[in-house]
Amino acid sequence: MPIRKKSRSANQFTKQCIMEALLQLMHTQEYNDISITDITRRAGVSRMSYYRNYSSKDEILRDYMYQIIEEYVRELDTADIRSGFQTYDHILHSLKYLRKYKDYVLCLQKANRAEIVLHGLDMYMLTVTETTDKSFLEKSELYYYSGALYNIFMHWIRDGMAEETEAVAQVIYDHVKYNRYYRNPTAEHMKA
Repeated sequence: MPIRKKSRSANQFTKQCIMEALLQLMHTQEYNDISITDITRRAGVSRMSYYRNYSSKDEILRDYMYQIIEEYVRELDTADIRSGFQTYDHILHSLKYLRKYKDYVLCLQKANRAEIVLHGLDMYMLTVTETTDKSFLEKSELYYYSGALYNIFMHWIRDGMAEETEAVAQVIYDHVKYNRYYRNPTAEHMKA
């Protein structure tokens, strides 16, 4: 294995240990009381390794959110996702996927860092629709949609997720089915 690849793998492993350590600590301590020493001790890494990878606890949480989003994108069939991310099946899939990370989201809520989830949803929307370099007005419809998903998901999780995932997906889909975002609207999309 080339040295660079080994180094990248070791660095990724170190980052993963740091992320897991912080999340474990968040279950037992108040976020503001968690120190870098607590994290490095729990992760089994040096302070130098910590600072080589992160400058703050918030950066660790954002990095973890980016990994969640990247994993989600890899799971999807990318051929139709750019125009079909507001279908019932995709909404259902996304809710089931987010549900897997409810403990992480609850930790973020407890630490008053839930906006990291919203930022991750924004990033996802802009990336799959290829609008990251567009103007604010061109992005605003996507921000509206990601904000709605965030709000619904956060209330659903706070309320204990008692409702079936399919029912929540249906509520969202019923709202967006006539107001879908399309980069290049066509007559075929208008019929859907």
